[in-house]
Amino acid sequence: MRRRPPTGPPPPTAGPPPAERGPVERAARPRRAHPQRAARPQPRPGPSRRPPGAPGAYRPAHTGGLTAAGAAVFGLGGTLLGGLVDHLATDGLGVVFGLAFLISSVFVAWKVRAQDWIAAIIAPPIAFAVTVVLVSTLLGGDTHESYLTRVGLDLLTALSFKAGLLWGGTALAAAVVLAKRRLTART
Repeated sequence: MRRRPPTGPPPPTAGPPPAERGPVERAARPRRAHPQRAARPQPRPGPSRRPPGAPGAYRPAHTGGLTAAGAAVFGLGGTLLGGLVDHLATDGLGVVFGLAFLISSVFVAWKVRAQDWIAAIIAPPIAFAVTVVLVSTLLGGDTHESYLTRVGLDLLTALSFKAGLLWGGTALAAAVVLAKRRLTART
């Protein structure tokens, strides 16, 4: 028959009673861990159980797609590439520039993250203006006007004659963003 170890206090040791022992002797004695005082692991908090769209609901940090900076880079890059090719081919901003502007506006609007949807609407007009200024600066002809006059007139001309393209590209980007938001709201 096996005996169980005692569970009560340890047997008294030889030497002076605990009250007469010094602080060094009390500290040198090993302490026993009490099972009822053992630290219990705390449960980890889980993800929020709120319905999607509720205030304070859990949202993942990265959902994929273009950020606002990425939208600006892709919008400007596509429009500038189309503008440079068009100016080198026809010595002006024409059909290739217009198609590149529309395609880059739609692409950016479709690929932008849900958090940065406003960037897809702001990026096309900025890309349009920056492309006109850069093409005028880099590939402008030899004229007798000053730099500011030439760039200002080129920008004014592009905004006057291509206003429909500018408004159309921006409206198309806004329509794509709204359609994308409705599709994601249904799922």
